[in-house]
Amino acid sequence: MYGGEVALVPLFHLLAFAEGIDGDWEREREAWRRRDVLLPTGVSGAFGYVLPDGARDHCAVASVYAEFAHRVGWLPLDRRLARDEHDDLVSSVPTWVTEDRTSADVAARFGPPSALLGGSHPSFPETLLYASDADVPPTAFHLWNSPVDTPFPQPVLLAARIGGVLFDRALHFTPEGRARRPR
Repeated sequence: MYGGEVALVPLFHLLAFAEGIDGDWEREREAWRRRDVLLPTGVSGAFGYVLPDGARDHCAVASVYAEFAHRVGWLPLDRRLARDEHDDLVSSVPTWVTEDRTSADVAARFGPPSALLGGSHPSFPETLLYASDADVPPTAFHLWNSPVDTPFPQPVLLAARIGGVLFDRALHFTPEGRARRPR
């Protein structure tokens, strides 16, 4: 009936209650508030300050919820990175994103993602999630394109987000991502 974050909040609340981990879910939301990922306008509100329309609507928001889903075992992964492989990914992100990149560049450098959030059509935004063990927060690559005014043949990387840290420290922008930040 509803979509986006409006649907995720009650879904996660109900799943957590059904599994007896509703306290974990509430602690997770409190941790998001402390990290400035969850604002009164939701996770989508936090992304509204840093990503253009389209890029923040579903995929980026879902990546934050996917962190919790991964930790509690709800998120099936297409590929689980070894811990050292994920550590290498995290340590290389700040310098790797200093150039503009595409979804193909991300996959070529880091391999297939653990999960694709969004569709695979090249004219739409997507988020590539890379995850290791459940106790290691995933890393998300937020990619953008527009079906109306498609300036790129495939999604371009706007930012990589390291999970589990303060929102303003978690985001590492490409030049294209900095240029497309909302004013």
